[in-house]
Amino acid sequence: ELAIVLVIIGIILGSVLKGQDLVNNAKAKRVVSDSQAMSALAYTFFDRYGRFPGDCDRNGVINYAVTGAETPATFGAAIPPAGFCAGAGAVATDQWSDLIAAQLQPAAAGQTLALNTFNDAKFYAQITIAGRPYNAIFMMQIPCYAAKMLDVNLDGAEDAGLGVIRQLTGAAVPNATTAWVCATEDTPVNAAYLFDRRP
Repeated sequence: ELAIVLVIIGIILGSVLKGQDLVNNAKAKRVVSDSQAMSALAYTFFDRYGRFPGDCDRNGVINYAVTGAETPATFGAAIPPAGFCAGAGAVATDQWSDLIAAQLQPAAAGQTLALNTFNDAKFYAQITIAGRPYNAIFMMQIPCYAAKMLDVNLDGAEDAGLGVIRQLTGAAVPNATTAWVCATEDTPVNAAYLFDRRP
């Protein structure tokens, strides 16, 4: 009887663990699809207005520069100011003000619009690589396995320093072949998607 009970417990535990793996994999796939959707959204905005959301001076580069410390709260608990480039400058909420004004995003709190599937931030910003600014989509504090899935799906290879997907550390990304730096596959990392062009 004890053996039967242990077998049943083993089956239940196995099912629970397998179920969690399926949930984690679905969330990682959502990071990939959200990144692609944000890129498509930026280009839809560009087609309409000749600039990317948040590029308020129309120089081809999003004004807000990544710091590496962004969280959903960075983008505010209120609906971003109404109108195109309503923040007048390098303000984190300008991207959302632009997308709301263009009716490409609903009028919702900035921190709601900027929430990724792992409950941290997703947003547009510029990043400097080798002295030049680049437009990017950032996925903050996602598990390393999700970042690697994003890398393989969009770059075709797992490399945190080359291609369009890079590992963000502070406000910098590598610009040479390198592995993802994470203690385990669940370690949270920040990923940058150079959706516009790459070095």
